[in-house]
Amino acid sequence: MPDDKNFLDQFSDSGKPASFQEEERVPVVRQRKPLNVKVLIIAAIALIALAIAAYFLFLAPKIVMPDFVGKTRSDVAAWVKQQGIEATGVVFDDTYDFDSDEGTILTQNVAAGKKVRNNVKLNFTLSLGPDPDERIKVPDLETMTKQEIQEWIAENKLLKTKTITAYNDYVVENNVIDYSFSGCEEDSFTRGCTLKINVSKGPAPAGKVTMEDFEKKPYASVEAWAKSKKIDLIRVDQYSDKVDAEYVISQSIASGKTIKEGDSLTVVVSLGQAVYMPNMVGWSKKQVDAWVRKNPSVYLDMSKEVYSSEAKDVILSQSKAAGALINPEDLIELTVSLGNIVDVPAGFEGSEYHDRNGLHDWKDAQNELGAGITVNQIKEFSDDYPVNTIVRYDNGVYVGGTLNVYISRGRNILLEDYTNPDGKLLKWTDLEAGNLTEDEARELCDALKINYEISYTYKAGKNNGEVISARRWDNKPIKAGTYLPEDIVVYITVSDDSYKN
Repeated sequence: MPDDKNFLDQFSDSGKPASFQEEERVPVVRQRKPLNVKVLIIAAIALIALAIAAYFLFLAPKIVMPDFVGKTRSDVAAWVKQQGIEATGVVFDDTYDFDSDEGTILTQNVAAGKKVRNNVKLNFTLSLGPDPDERIKVPDLETMTKQEIQEWIAENKLLKTKTITAYNDYVVENNVIDYSFSGCEEDSFTRGCTLKINVSKGPAPAGKVTMEDFEKKPYASVEAWAKSKKIDLIRVDQYSDKVDAEYVISQSIASGKTIKEGDSLTVVVSLGQAVYMPNMVGWSKKQVDAWVRKNPSVYLDMSKEVYSSEAKDVILSQSKAAGALINPEDLIELTVSLGNIVDVPAGFEGSEYHDRNGLHDWKDAQNELGAGITVNQIKEFSDDYPVNTIVRYDNGVYVGGTLNVYISRGRNILLEDYTNPDGKLLKWTDLEAGNLTEDEARELCDALKINYEISYTYKAGKNNGEVISARRWDNKPIKAGTYLPEDIVVYITVSDDSYKN
């Protein structure tokens, strides 16, 4: 067995390996090699290429801007969503544009083909279409055809102007029936106003109609049927002893036959039994009314009334001869008596009497109805009614008789001499003799309210203003104690030198 020595003693005398012996440390200095320029340039180019690649890979815009001009807002919205572009950066501005439809994009702030990022700010101008408030001149629509109107609508891009067609029997096809504005008037019409134009399609095409059986049915039923089926109905009236009045006797087109709208149908309608004119002269109005109730199809006119010797409401004459057949279209006039006494209405008292006063007008009107009245004037004194006014009159007169009318002569004045305020006695005999002055004559007449007239003339031996003479209109004496009717005028002549030749 080897000697049990330390494992390290076998490598040296000291029993330790040489590596474990102390060593002397000597520093080593290396020499630097010179820089290689080519290598530096190549490295720089590589770094730049790497940076460019990183920019395009991570930083450069990748979204290509489309051309949206002429497209719609929906197209933009779909593209924005697809590309992940921030919607808050997309702005639309509206403007009216005559040449573009509403909703069409007119401009964009980013040119088509340019690349953008997803946070790009985009502005679009969106068309609102033509301006609805622009004034438009309205042509004479009634003279235009449907095509001309539609061309006018298209040319002016009218937003709310519509043409509506309808059948019309009177307006030619494609011509205007009528038109109406809503929200404006014709002289303030704009593109946005509502205008409805009705255009004719011409007469409606005739439809087929199956004829029904109307014989012995009420005329009203065939009338309603014809109206609903647009059939031209012609009525012919005829008397019949078998068919009641207003029922159909016969029809021109047999039941079951096919006809067209607009065709004519003639129906014969019963007037009931034939009616013949009786002799009504001498009948009373009550008798006539009773006869009419039995013959309601006959029309009688009893508006003509005249005075006669017959009693009131008696028939004097008839326009259709007795025994004649009465046709439905006949108008039979009866002349009725107003009686033989003419009642005079009240209300003429106190009115002035002359040829054309109310009483005379009434008398003339009654005479036109055959009264034959004459008027007799009777004058009488009256303290209550002025001269020439009606005091009273007869309240009735026979046909052809005389109506007495009493006319006021006014007061019957008792002439009395008059003492004036100065104490002078003015006598009527002095007035008649010409012994008073004009003033005294006036004073005397006015005291008794006498009607007088004064005239002037020159009289030798008379002073100005002295009475020459006085006389009554009826030439009776003027003196106290006599009566002077108020309607009698006293004529007084006064001297006046200015009338001297």
